[in-house]
Amino acid sequence: MWRKGTYPVKSMDLILPLVGLLYVISPIDIIPDFIVVAGVLDDLAVLSLAIPKLIREVDKFLLWEAEQKYSTNGAKVIDAEIV
Repeated sequence: MWRKGTYPVKSMDLILPLVGLLYVISPIDIIPDFIVVAGVLDDLAVLSLAIPKLIREVDKFLLWEAEQKYSTNGAKVIDAEIV
């Protein structure tokens, strides 16, 4: 939907989680992983920023998708919360 242009999304909302995942997977870190505690903590810090952003974007997409589905049937989704 994003590539077709039907779902409005900021490119940074997709790029930041991907960059965070690449940072964690990459062998090149700001603090190397062989420094046991600090090396793992910097990866956890990046993940703690990237994962919530990705979850928020998935929630927004699911709400948008529900609105698209029900707007064709005449019904409208007013408010929803994904638990």
